[in-house]
Amino acid sequence: MEEIFLRPYQEQFIVDVRSEFSKNHRRVVGVAPCGAGKTIMTGWMVREVERRGKRTIFFVHRHELIKQTSETFEQLGIPHGIISAGYKMQLDLPVQIASVQTLAKRLEKVPAPDFLICDECHHILADTYRKILDAYPKAFLLGVTATPQRMGGINLGDVFSSMVEGPSVDELIKLGNLTAFKYFSPSEGIDLSSVRVKFGEFVNSDLAKVMENKKIIGNIVENYKRLANGKSAICYCVNVKHSKIVAEAFQNAGISAAHCDGETPKQTRARLVENFRVGKIKVLCNAELFSEGFDVPNMQAVILARPTKSLTLYIQQAMRPMRPDPDDPEKIAIIIDHVQNYSRFGLPNTVHAWSLAPNPPKKNFEAPMKSCKECGLVVPLATQICPDCRYEFITEEEKDERLIEHEGILTRIEKEADELIQRRRISHALTSPEYFMEIAKTKNYQVGWVAYKALEHATSYEDCLHIADVCGYKKGWAYYNWREREKKISSERTRQRTTEKFSRITL
Repeated sequence: MEEIFLRPYQEQFIVDVRSEFSKNHRRVVGVAPCGAGKTIMTGWMVREVERRGKRTIFFVHRHELIKQTSETFEQLGIPHGIISAGYKMQLDLPVQIASVQTLAKRLEKVPAPDFLICDECHHILADTYRKILDAYPKAFLLGVTATPQRMGGINLGDVFSSMVEGPSVDELIKLGNLTAFKYFSPSEGIDLSSVRVKFGEFVNSDLAKVMENKKIIGNIVENYKRLANGKSAICYCVNVKHSKIVAEAFQNAGISAAHCDGETPKQTRARLVENFRVGKIKVLCNAELFSEGFDVPNMQAVILARPTKSLTLYIQQAMRPMRPDPDDPEKIAIIIDHVQNYSRFGLPNTVHAWSLAPNPPKKNFEAPMKSCKECGLVVPLATQICPDCRYEFITEEEKDERLIEHEGILTRIEKEADELIQRRRISHALTSPEYFMEIAKTKNYQVGWVAYKALEHATSYEDCLHIADVCGYKKGWAYYNWREREKKISSERTRQRTTEKFSRITL
């Protein structure tokens, strides 16, 4: 068995997570981009927990992720069972890899874990996940994701009290964990004014009417031939019908292509994916597939033919071809964005200021980028000559005036990015004592104010111990204040039950 070694940033990530757990943050979210090795890092932690005689459940929401996680755990020498349809349960083993849906149905049969790990935890606000968390309230929880927020900018502070951030995309490119990329998009966007938005996302039926336009589909094929001809590419489409139409357009142009979706039989899907891996299929069109947990190192390009308002979906799709290929050390990923998703979210290496705030104000992302009118390459706003086709963005007469303007804009953007890159690796929820301590330092408040504000949000004795640790108080303080807090909570519940009972009688 080949031994796995951690990179320095992976070691630091694990140290930071352990540190937060040791401070009584029982629910921590770890943020790292695609390609950072989140399964390796979590597997390393699982192995250490298992060696101490503790139980772990690692739960995922896609069947494909179970197989990949199991293979990584085997590499790390972790004996484990699998809780998922089609697998025989081995509940005597201390480590379990579970499907979210199956685990939620078998909670009464599964021994309570000491450690819970939620993969792709941006889904964790869903009811099925909450059911699992409620079943194991004493377990330490680690969630891992590349994008710690839900649709519409809703963040995860309702579940997690602490957030640890790993390396940036640019750092991973420099380290060789991800490949460099070229990003192309049309200079004129598709008209989406007729497309409705529901629950923070474009309505698929409306999108399909726009994206099934023959001219748009023809442009998808032509731009693939111009920018990525002969390269292995995944094409993300709006729905099944759209995906089939696009695949047929590629076939009619003499390019080996196929369609795949969630209803495709497993054996057929496996065969299509294998043909794509070995190069028999050059373009694999799909709907609602291959966004998470689909790693094909020899994939060279991605075609974004589905507009989205989901940053998570965009990042997962755009970064699919950025996995390094050992057989092609000079690989540069080609990203063809037909729908100008970059104008909403920036490029895959844009630095985002993540937060555990429950509901930050919504804001549109104004990308400091532009698209070359000649070849479509997306470049920084101040670029004068396209590095790919040498197209000049401005005339000689405009250069002097525009250069000053653009340099000013770009300097501000780069400064903001630098500040984000140099941010602290760890941040906390708005109800934590660390958060109130930061306020106290800036406003010169006393430590007692910190304790008072944090106690308002304490729901366990462990919370009070954590507050005492942050404020420099002794355990006796935590014990006394938890007793008082417990009485208050009990009184509030009694009053609430009485009010509800009276309301029912009145009605």
